[in-house]
Amino acid sequence: MPERFDIARNLKLLEGLKVQLLKVIAELFDGLYHGAEEHVLDALSAAVVILFSAASRVGLSIRNLDMAVEEKLRERVKNPGNSLREFEQELLVFWRGKRSE
Repeated sequence: MPERFDIARNLKLLEGLKVQLLKVIAELFDGLYHGAEEHVLDALSAAVVILFSAASRVGLSIRNLDMAVEEKLRERVKNPGNSLREFEQELLVFWRGKRSE
């Protein structure tokens, strides 16, 4: 019985995280539309936190998600057709440097 309760609770928490993410994306677009840098920054940082929380709820470790982001950046940097390549290379350097702090 406790295991079923945990699954139901986890599903409810995931649904709540999905709703929060949709709200934050709406806030992001609103901030972009109005040119409100603080609003945009708040929405983007909230989205990152929500995504890491969702990963944890589905059983993924923060460390594994961190490594997956780094791998995705490495893949994207190798793609010569990627118009964001230069920025993503800088982001990759930053992402790797976060571990040494």
